[in-house]
Amino acid sequence: MNRKTRLSFGFGLFSLLFAVAAGPPAPGIAPADLTKRPDLIGREVTVDDRVAFFQFHKGRDYDELFLKRTNVVFRLPLRLRFEHAPDAPAARVSGTLQREGDLWYCDVDSLELFPSDLKRLNQAMSALTPRDFEGRTAWAGWAEQRGRAFKDQALLDRSKELESEAIRLEEERPSARPAEHWLSLAQRARDRGLAEPEPSALAHRAFRFERPNSPTADDLKTLQARIESFFPTAPKVPGAAVGADLAKWEAPYANAPSSAYRQAPPPVRVALDHRLWADVAQALLEKEGSDDPDKAIELADQAADLLPDRPKVATRLLEDGLQVATRKIGTLRQRDVQALAVLYREKLHQPERAKELLRSWLDELRHHRLSATDAEGRVALAQQYETLINDRSTAIELLQDAWKIDPKSKEIADAFLQRGHRKINDQWVEPSRSRAADMAGDTDKAAPTSGSASGSLLRLSPREVRVRLGGKPDRVVRSASQGQMIEQWIYFGARQDQYINLLHTPGDPFPRVVAHYSLPRTVFNAPAPR
Repeated sequence: MNRKTRLSFGFGLFSLLFAVAAGPPAPGIAPADLTKRPDLIGREVTVDDRVAFFQFHKGRDYDELFLKRTNVVFRLPLRLRFEHAPDAPAARVSGTLQREGDLWYCDVDSLELFPSDLKRLNQAMSALTPRDFEGRTAWAGWAEQRGRAFKDQALLDRSKELESEAIRLEEERPSARPAEHWLSLAQRARDRGLAEPEPSALAHRAFRFERPNSPTADDLKTLQARIESFFPTAPKVPGAAVGADLAKWEAPYANAPSSAYRQAPPPVRVALDHRLWADVAQALLEKEGSDDPDKAIELADQAADLLPDRPKVATRLLEDGLQVATRKIGTLRQRDVQALAVLYREKLHQPERAKELLRSWLDELRHHRLSATDAEGRVALAQQYETLINDRSTAIELLQDAWKIDPKSKEIADAFLQRGHRKINDQWVEPSRSRAADMAGDTDKAAPTSGSASGSLLRLSPREVRVRLGGKPDRVVRSASQGQMIEQWIYFGARQDQYINLLHTPGDPFPRVVAHYSLPRTVFNAPAPR
């Protein structure tokens, strides 16, 4: 080995050892860009690439270097030439870029030789301190770029491992804005394609920290949108089996969200994603209900749709909304009150509360809305007491008051007659039980059902009445008042007639019997029975 060769070999070995201990490589110039940028001609350039081969020329030894991603010829000066081609998979070259016609070349000033990319990377990691996340991040980026360029899956996998290590180290770095710090790391992990649960674990830590710091409805809306953006499937309710496995993760997750999330099995992570979103959605609904109590009923419907796995949220909002509506019951219309009563019955399964609500509204009308001379209003209200809450006694009281105001009213008289009352000494009285019993002995065609005054015909449909009484009525009388329509069927008998009152109720396809009674034939000047 001549002196030149010894120098060259020694320099190459020194460069190799030096390169292994060096820090993350500088970006330099992309090899493919050398021949695309005329502005680089005559300037110093540095290129880091895998070696294609060293070119030997007789009398000059191995004096040229070719890299894999460029056709530039790297001309080695005498001090950097090799008698034998170095076994170096990669190199970093610095020199002056030149061009002669179609030939591109670089007069090399310095040369560093490296082992394989993966070995180079691992040796560099061994030289880093345990907490050096910046060094790991830089090397991970280099490995990703290199792995993509050469389709080196092993290098890409190692890049992701290092990126994950770096992110976990950086996660614990103090920050003035912790939530933004963790969410930024979560997004970086996802952008770099790191495998779950790393990105989601960091996002959970960020969002969990941010939840108590979102006091207003707008804050909660923003937080909910950010959660949905990062976890698009979070609003979907997971299966019941998943929820059952969540109990043992409650305490670990509360103490350290990201750590517990990383350790949890995939089904539990799905449940935690949904719960993260659902907690914020619930807080937003409750906050909006607190800010605007008049919206509570509407918010209850939203809660039922958004949080079917949390039915108590909708129930609480609905109860709050109904309480608010009840406070101003005197301003509501009948259809509004009936709608609220339906909510009590069908949503809250509280029929007695529904009846109390309707009675409160009716009592409000009775005691505060009727003038002392409003006979017609009392007749209409009597009908509402019977129809809405089946309160016959209050209805009769209202009719008696109406009769005192207007004792010549045909409408009031008809209302009494429809309820089986008789006029005695200008007073309307209900038939006694003994009289009803006497009527039961009648052998006329209505006799089989005359005892039905005890209630056997109540709530029957027209078809059921015809079946019970053996055919169609002899006479039908219809009357309407205040939006209510009563259809009275009359069956003529030899000594008494049967009266059946059917009420047409909105929402019911058929009218239903609300009252039935018998009267002697002398009450009406009716035609003889057919």
